[in-house]
Amino acid sequence: MHNVIVVGDANVDIIVPYPKFLDQEKTLVEYPTPVMQGGGTSANTAVALARLGIPTSFIGSIGDDQYGRYIKKDFQDEGIDISDLIIEPALNTVGVFAFIDENGERYLWGWPREKQAFKVIDEEKISFKKIREAAWVHSSGMALVYDTSARKTILKIFKEACEAGVPTSFDLNLRVDSGKLDPEYKKAIIKIIKYTTYLLGSGTEEFAYLGEEKDWKKNALRFVTEERTVIIRNGKEGSLGISKEEEQSARAFSVKVEDTVGAGDVYNAGFIAARLQNKALKDCLATGNAVSGYTVTKKGARGCPNRMELNEFLRNYNCEEL
Repeated sequence: MHNVIVVGDANVDIIVPYPKFLDQEKTLVEYPTPVMQGGGTSANTAVALARLGIPTSFIGSIGDDQYGRYIKKDFQDEGIDISDLIIEPALNTVGVFAFIDENGERYLWGWPREKQAFKVIDEEKISFKKIREAAWVHSSGMALVYDTSARKTILKIFKEACEAGVPTSFDLNLRVDSGKLDPEYKKAIIKIIKYTTYLLGSGTEEFAYLGEEKDWKKNALRFVTEERTVIIRNGKEGSLGISKEEEQSARAFSVKVEDTVGAGDVYNAGFIAARLQNKALKDCLATGNAVSGYTVTKKGARGCPNRMELNEFLRNYNCEEL
């Protein structure tokens, strides 16, 4: 069986929908109840993979606190291997408040702001033998934002995986400040891309900031090599995959959006699962779109489908099953 190792951030999401008002005077019609569930850009991908039947391990740090215990149990309930999950008692597990507007768009705020566990991954606690023996390694840019041990260790993990011939995927998840990337952060992103087999990100929100061109597609094309395929996720516009051999696209599925929390994270899982089954690039894009499309009809990233639910969704759209 394929063993995918996901490394990076794990937190909890507190989903807080905006209140609904009857009129401009803000007569309250409904005040939805907040919901807490597992979250984190990397953790969301890990859970979505596990639900699709892919044996998945998670590497990352959490605190020995209420949120950390929630995450640990959540992973166990999802069947994720947590033998390499790192518990850091002196650090805090982050809770991310996801405020959801009337259109399903999300606005995020993490708390607490200090001693955040996801920023720390002690290299000495990593089994690089497991990395070299994995079927796939995936991570997200969220854990590379800060110049901490997480950044350094994930870079080393990707280098080890790449040199061992293990396929890797990296979701940019860029954090852009006032239209610019921090130079050291950008340097780390460019470095990890060297060890990346499948590079995923948004065209307008991420690739647009990774190059000198105003055209995000031109920026994305510069990262395509013989060994690297670039995947561009463009929300309701669908997704695009570009390798040296081909360029393929897949339309998004028409669904009623509840919220978009984790839509890109779960897309990654659909793409990886299809690629591990040696599906063609176009089919991998379609599977990613389907997992994402299914998920945005639910509240939060953990509304992602299991394999049976995904295949039923695909059948309803006359698409090939996973």
